[in-house]
Amino acid sequence: IAHELAELSTNPLVNAWYAGEDPTAPTEIGDLCEGLYGTGGGGGYIGQVTRDQKGKTYNMNGNKGRKFMVQWIWSPVLKSSAGPNALD
Repeated sequence: IAHELAELSTNPLVNAWYAGEDPTAPTEIGDLCEGLYGTGGGGGYIGQVTRDQKGKTYNMNGNKGRKFMVQWIWSPVLKSSAGPNALD
């Protein structure tokens, strides 16, 4: 859901925000970082994430001990993918 909300909020005209020079090949803000969930991710590797005692991976701590895996999105400020990291 976070992926789609990020794209909707950065693209209010729904005209396919795109990166690069080619508007015929749109890449929305969430798609630029698809599959990235932690530092060092890329090429099929999701990045550094935390594992709980049951072996489940997560990158974000929630209320009441809940844990979530949230995809990173493109940051135009950092010019790279950015997102939550439970390791930090």
